[in-house]
Amino acid sequence: MIKMERTCGSMRARVMYQGQEIGSMEGVYVTQWFVKNKYRFTGTFTRFLTKDPHHRRCGIVVDVIFPDKGILIKESKIDWIKEPTGSGTFTAKGIESHI
Repeated sequence: MIKMERTCGSMRARVMYQGQEIGSMEGVYVTQWFVKNKYRFTGTFTRFLTKDPHHRRCGIVVDVIFPDKGILIKESKIDWIKEPTGSGTFTAKGIESHI
């Protein structure tokens, strides 16, 4: 059974890699799914801006912070990024509150 539980989004989110801020994402939306007795988290973004171009790649695992909502999206793996716009998708391990 697949059941969509809830969604949340932010116009601008901070992106952290190994404890340091590396850039930001714009137009971020996260959906929480309940599939086969487990929660799954998937998300999309319209633009991924980084200070170092090396960090803007598929496969990188980052933490995404929604500062306006106090939410931390833990261990988000970037699945793909469309060039040159920087839009793409990610899957995450979990969601936590962040103050």
